[in-house]
Amino acid sequence: FLRPIPPNSSILRTSGLAMGAACPGCKASCHGCWSGLGRGGSSAGSDAKAAPKRFVCHDGLPMVTKDVFCGVVETKEIHFGDVTLNMETWPSYRIGSTVWPSGMLLARAMAERHPALPEVAGRRIAELGAGPGVPGLVCGKLGAAEVALTDKAELVPLMARNIELNGLSATCRGEDLDWPMALGSGLAVQRRAESGQEPLDLVIGADIVYFEEQDPLIEAIRALMVPGITTMVLAYRERTPADRMYLEQVILKALDCTRVDYETPESGSTEIYIGKLR
Repeated sequence: FLRPIPPNSSILRTSGLAMGAACPGCKASCHGCWSGLGRGGSSAGSDAKAAPKRFVCHDGLPMVTKDVFCGVVETKEIHFGDVTLNMETWPSYRIGSTVWPSGMLLARAMAERHPALPEVAGRRIAELGAGPGVPGLVCGKLGAAEVALTDKAELVPLMARNIELNGLSATCRGEDLDWPMALGSGLAVQRRAESGQEPLDLVIGADIVYFEEQDPLIEAIRALMVPGITTMVLAYRERTPADRMYLEQVILKALDCTRVDYETPESGSTEIYIGKLR
């Protein structure tokens, strides 16, 4: 029942083992792993008792594990013209651990060097709400000097995994960035200046505009961007009328920006906004 993880596959990762997701005998054959998860313990004895444990979501059900992640893992190769990414996603974990359409579209537009988008090579870049990190990793492949993939702390291991899979550890890194706390981040304008670093050239994001997060998102944007210097590249696909109102009345009013509509047969369309803080 145990096998190597092949590309373009869906597997179940639990207690450090890769198990065939469709294998009906996993629970019976790997009783130690499953019972350990169910009790929050392990068959490993005293060492396991001392190890920290936490709840994770496995196919919608809470389970206890000592691992970074327990659940379905999907791996696949994605081609954006001459840019290829090897991506891992955790579709059963949380909303941010999979790839969303605007992320794919923004990544493709950047890989194609869309004329409306800013130059990426040699630039210092942060991606907000990166999840698996597709747009940011494309920036790394295109020669960015520095790429910080940011999201909530529980998604940093996923970002780190994809950085490793794509051989981009020299320029890309995963960081936790809680939007309400962005002023305290090492990516914030003031913190970078205090440490002698140049400001970010680009802040990018895809499918991150949610009415429920309106104040934290605009605060994070203002914390990371220098007015007139840092460029925002935001890919947006409407989810609700409230999101649209938030985008137009809060985000876009803070920016001098232009809009580009971009689409592909595979992923549909997205609006891409490019601009600087007023």
